[in-house]
Amino acid sequence: MSARVAGPSALSSGQAGTAFAVLGACWVPVAVAALVWTGGGVASLAFGHGWPVVALDARFGVRLLSGGPSAVFPSVPGPAVWAASVVVGAVVAVPLLVLVRVVRRLVGGPASLARARELGSLTGSASVVRARQLRPSLRASQSLEDGDVGVALGRHGRAAVRASWEDVVLAVMAPRAGKTTSLAVPAILAAPGAVIATSNKADLWAATAALRADATGERVWVFDPQQIAYAEQTWWWNPLRGVTTVEEAHRLAGHFVQEIRGGSRSVGSDFWTSAAHDLLTSLLLAAAVSDGDLTDVYEWLNDPVLPTPVALLRSAGHGAAASSLSGRMHGAPETRDGVYETARTAAQCLRDDAILRWVTLPSSPLAELSAAAVATSRQSVYLLSKDGAGAAAPLVAALTDRILRHAVRAAERAGGRLDPPLVVVLDEAANVCRIADLPELYSHLGSRGITPVTILQSYKQGMRVWGEHGMDALWSAATVKLIGPGLDDARVAEDVSRLVGEHDVPVRTVSHASVSVSVRRQRVLGPEDVRALPRGSALLLATGCRAALISLTPWYAGPSAAPIATAIRAAEADLTRRASDWRTDAHTDRP
Repeated sequence: MSARVAGPSALSSGQAGTAFAVLGACWVPVAVAALVWTGGGVASLAFGHGWPVVALDARFGVRLLSGGPSAVFPSVPGPAVWAASVVVGAVVAVPLLVLVRVVRRLVGGPASLARARELGSLTGSASVVRARQLRPSLRASQSLEDGDVGVALGRHGRAAVRASWEDVVLAVMAPRAGKTTSLAVPAILAAPGAVIATSNKADLWAATAALRADATGERVWVFDPQQIAYAEQTWWWNPLRGVTTVEEAHRLAGHFVQEIRGGSRSVGSDFWTSAAHDLLTSLLLAAAVSDGDLTDVYEWLNDPVLPTPVALLRSAGHGAAASSLSGRMHGAPETRDGVYETARTAAQCLRDDAILRWVTLPSSPLAELSAAAVATSRQSVYLLSKDGAGAAAPLVAALTDRILRHAVRAAERAGGRLDPPLVVVLDEAANVCRIADLPELYSHLGSRGITPVTILQSYKQGMRVWGEHGMDALWSAATVKLIGPGLDDARVAEDVSRLVGEHDVPVRTVSHASVSVSVRRQRVLGPEDVRALPRGSALLLATGCRAALISLTPWYAGPSAAPIATAIRAAEADLTRRASDWRTDAHTDRP
């Protein structure tokens, strides 16, 4: 006896669609006849003839086709019958369409993905309650602004989805998947406190900088030594200020070394990078304790036998560091030169005078950025750097890290959390803000009222910076993960598919004698479905919730589209003018 096993449907999707289309076409004449019958009755009532005694049967359809409405409703003008039929059709169709849309919102995606009401404190009144718990300053407020509740992630049906102020966010989205328009821009504009934003392009600055200045009334700092937005230098920052211990110097040196270390963990590379890290630590500390600057550091890197930094460390009481540096300088020439060359490669951005001007004492009076003041304010800091060797990325990472550490100290002084919170949007983090221990920072920043939003183009991009174990740690520590369309890494797509989980699917077995139904487990989303997520959507993986498919909300589809578009046009015009002036000046200065 043969048997046939059918899955969720006995027909393929194409066959099922054809079957339903044929079935629907068969019922169209019946529906039209019923509509005209009802419209004719309504028209007859409207003309004072009462409801006509006309049976809705096959003869009605034949008379209607042969003679039109006048053949079945002789006392009512034909146009009136057609008009009434249209009105009746609209009265019936509109509620049906509304019902369909409501059902689709309630379903909110494929079977077994989370519905909006299952997202806990990420949506609705629960998100408001959570915001009041995390921010004491909001407890007396009768109503909250959207930005007070959390970082906007998107929408699930009609419900807004927001990360809370104790969440740490990681977004993995391919280029042009909406990471800037749908995540970075809304997060910056709605931030209730200070903002740090990193990027290698001017679009984020153009869309938000002027609006942030108007909304907060506080200063906007733009770090742009490589002329990405052609921002005029009106301030400077001293990376060596506050560097008084070996630990602080070691952390600052790490941002330079990270540029050459990346995810590499081979024995040979570890030796040279570790030695270069130790060398830079000593030189940075020597410059800091002697009121020097990064120019001194680069000069010492280019003269391995110069005794000045050793003497400065000894006079400042750092005998161990001085001995370490002296031993490095008097070691085997081949090893010493290799270490110094590695350190020079790590710190090659310091050979660019355009970059140094932003981090050394200026010749004319300029404001100095205070990382501690930024952390507890509503100021905005935009840190722009190009990709590649010699870029200002180490200084972007250093300043971001310095503000984060001051914010943690401020949170501890405030009882544990910042209020309002600090929002840190690390767009292009793997290219321009490679903080070596970012995965470790993710484990506690959320509990300090610091909300980082790290945006990567792919999982492997993160692995190249933090290594496989570091990227796994970052992924695990993120309490909110967004996966956008275009995830082409087969292993990651498979892992995400497993995280989304499985659900029960009815399976019908058809034989000559009987039909039986059983249940099997099947992936909610296969790896191919994860890769093929539609544009404008993202898969949300949040701690304590089942996976959900949400719709991204780009700024140009939101209520602030007009002012943002105006700000972008003004910023682009200003950028074009400054770029033209800069090129003219550069051409004029040539001999």
